[in-house]
Amino acid sequence: MSQGLCTSCGYIGETKTITKGSIDTEIILWFCFLIPGVIYSIWRYRSQHEVCSVCDQATIISANSPEAQKIIRERENRAKEVVAPVPDFRPPSKIAIGTGRVVGRLVGRFFK
Repeated sequence: MSQGLCTSCGYIGETKTITKGSIDTEIILWFCFLIPGVIYSIWRYRSQHEVCSVCDQATIISANSPEAQKIIRERENRAKEVVAPVPDFRPPSKIAIGTGRVVGRLVGRFFK
């Protein structure tokens, strides 16, 4: 497995390898017919490719490539621009506390 950047979902991290075909078919071909088994095994080996661990798309580029570094820098710059201020915590009002008590008592009587 290698580090990659998925251009579909933006995931950065380990990729997984997918092999086309079926291991069951390969075993049957090996036991019954030697030449088709070899051909099928070679095809399966040659059809392996890396996919994203999150979205299973084959849109992976190396995380060390210049294109990936450009995408990562752009994403970091956008994240800095979009940062919104976090509002201060406000405790619930007296009306909200009173309403919660009334509803709590009503629910408590209902389930008794």
